[in-house]
Amino acid sequence: MNEPRLAYGYVRVSTEEQVEGMSLRNQRLAIQKYADTNGFEIVGWFSDEGISAKTAKRPALQNLITQARKDKGRVSATIVYNLSRLSRNMESFAKDIGFHLSAQGNEVLSTQEPLDSTPTGKFMKNIFLAIHQLDNDYKAATTQDNMKLVAQEGWWQAKTLLGYKIIKVTIGIHKNGKPKQRSALTPNTDGGLSDKVASVLRRYSQGDISQVELINYASSIGLYAANGKPFHLQSMKNMLTNIAYTGNLQSPLTDNQIVKAKHDGLIDLATFQVNQRLLQGKKKVLTHQPNELYPLKSAVLCIHCEKFLTGSAPRTGSGAKSPRYHCPRCNGFGSISPDKAHDLFADFLSDVTPTQGTVKLFKTVVRRTAGKKLVSVNAQLSQLRDKQSKLDEDIQKALQKFLDDEITKEEKDVYQGNLRIKRLALEEEMDTLEGIQRLNEATIEYVCNFIDMPAKMWSDADFEARMEFQKLLMPTGIVFDIKAQTFGTKGLSPLYRLNLNKKDLSSTEKSLMVTPAGVEPAIFRMRT
Repeated sequence: MNEPRLAYGYVRVSTEEQVEGMSLRNQRLAIQKYADTNGFEIVGWFSDEGISAKTAKRPALQNLITQARKDKGRVSATIVYNLSRLSRNMESFAKDIGFHLSAQGNEVLSTQEPLDSTPTGKFMKNIFLAIHQLDNDYKAATTQDNMKLVAQEGWWQAKTLLGYKIIKVTIGIHKNGKPKQRSALTPNTDGGLSDKVASVLRRYSQGDISQVELINYASSIGLYAANGKPFHLQSMKNMLTNIAYTGNLQSPLTDNQIVKAKHDGLIDLATFQVNQRLLQGKKKVLTHQPNELYPLKSAVLCIHCEKFLTGSAPRTGSGAKSPRYHCPRCNGFGSISPDKAHDLFADFLSDVTPTQGTVKLFKTVVRRTAGKKLVSVNAQLSQLRDKQSKLDEDIQKALQKFLDDEITKEEKDVYQGNLRIKRLALEEEMDTLEGIQRLNEATIEYVCNFIDMPAKMWSDADFEARMEFQKLLMPTGIVFDIKAQTFGTKGLSPLYRLNLNKKDLSSTEKSLMVTPAGVEPAIFRMRT
């Protein structure tokens, strides 16, 4: 009787594969059966659990390669369930695994694949390795696509962010009846943690403190890094550069576009942008850097120097702050409160209207774009209603079967209970889609009614929308005479025009009028 050949057995599962049933025990049984059938004696078992096969940096696999060097000439094979247990990357297998084993006279064998040292066997090994890599690449691409979709919807996919807690949000029901959940952040108010983080981020934006001093400031208010120790420079910089603190996401998963997150920010985007400029070594923040108190800073120019106005809040004799718009370059022309400036700007916008071509084109684009979205939403709603009707029929059929003594009450209750869970999930999806449907219809109506009413659009908008609207309305900025408290037309987008029906213009207003290129000066005679 021939002496058995000696071999190692190698088994591996990732976390996902454990869930899917490719257990270490099943692999081991298959390897032992293969060894018994083919005249091998297993002299060593090596097991990697919960580890991916993307690289060869696995503890048990490295131990196997080390042991193979010691057993050179004695142990002639390594048996695996299939080649994917050893590697899902052809280059890694050839360079980091196959080369080292073959150098010791150790042949890789598979219980599922016909491998041997013949030319055909070697060829088949490459084929099967390529198949496993292709499968892994497809899974990686699918995972990446899913992660992108989740990120672009604003859900959180990283570890807990300092100042927040991670919560699970149920967005539906899986086919197995388990809840389908996504992760989101919520401010961690324990010990005032979120407020402390916000305080540190805002403190740096003042521009008069270094990062080392900021670390000391954080410690002084009881804010420490995640490990409970004072921040290192890098960990502080990581916090300052994390846009998630503004309630937005931006990463390769969002194609580096800013996406509104599902969580609330601790600071506004303007403060974050100030911090980025300071980190770049630009100690003085641009005077027209926008913030929520002074939305016109990036839109209104001083009539004398044609530079952007700035905003500041000097203290009065009583010590209270007095927010003002002013030109820091042109002295002697005064300043104006934000409330007064905003009222004057709204009055100015009431005399501005888009051209008829602009209105027509805009309404067409809005209706067409929103209409396509509504068609898609309506189609999805129709499908969900059909599914809902089918579930209602099945619930009724279960009741009838119980009444006809075809099933027990317990069977009926379990069956109907599962159907009702599915129905609730459908109702949630339908509520979401119906909300989108109502929102789109309301949006179409609002935009089409008020596109030719800039004052209404600007007054109703939030800060960020105002900034975008101002860029559209006056891309290069519009002049303002602080002393006369009058806006001009220089800088007004060619998509808009001043209402020519306005009467009784003052001499100051007339002096601020700028005739657009190609328009005859005689146009002003029409206004008298």
